[in-house]
Amino acid sequence: MLIILACLAGVLLGLTFNVAVLLSVTLAGALAFAFQSQGQGLGAVTVIVVAAVSLHGGYMIGLTGRDMFAQLLARLNIAQSKRV
Repeated sequence: MLIILACLAGVLLGLTFNVAVLLSVTLAGALAFAFQSQGQGLGAVTVIVVAAVSLHGGYMIGLTGRDMFAQLLARLNIAQSKRV
């Protein structure tokens, strides 16, 4: 479940923000999980790494889907088209 949530969060970040936000979100999530799971050992590190990789993968999916998403919004008249 964590992998899916991290991937969806990455897609949303990729659609809206630049790459600078990716490092801060990854560090904030890793620190929050590390403080919550004190004393867990190697299992907590594995979860943090898997969630970070999933977040970065979702970001890349969102980044490559920006143009398609903008065209979809323009077709639905939700956003103004950039065409002349």
